[in-house]
Amino acid sequence: MLLYGDSLGSLAYLAMPVPYDHDALDDRRARTMIVGIRVPDTNHPRQALRSQLRAAHDILTKPLRTHPLVRHIFYIVEVPSDSPTPDRAVNALSAAICAHHAEIEMRHGRDICITGIVTTPHTDPAALAERVHQRITTTPFESYYATSWDQIAHRSIAAAAEALL
Repeated sequence: MLLYGDSLGSLAYLAMPVPYDHDALDDRRARTMIVGIRVPDTNHPRQALRSQLRAAHDILTKPLRTHPLVRHIFYIVEVPSDSPTPDRAVNALSAAICAHHAEIEMRHGRDICITGIVTTPHTDPAALAERVHQRITTTPFESYYATSWDQIAHRSIAAAAEALL
């Protein structure tokens, strides 16, 4: 697992140490990339998020070439806890994911899954780590979007996706 972008408190549990194993420490064998994005508390958070998503996409271009086994990318977006419109962050993230997914598959010629998660500074790091690990191991073949935390809070992502059908 490779971590890029902003250092978010909610990502603390994802940077778990691996036991000493030459193959495990060779990050060319990484299958997952996680990009942390902190949306600044500005008057134009949507524009700031779009700009940061473009920068995140640019950051991933080289690592995707050098890490051929990566099959899953996570964008973890942290919005201010007093953000009046977190749904705008979800919409901007969804649009960016669609564009990035198409470009990555065309440019790198591989099937890849991109997941976006919007969090706040108060998100429980252990719960987020559990969700990410669960998503990595139960990636559905098709994309589905949960529009609120209630839709996935107490069940697996795959079960929530089936319920949305």
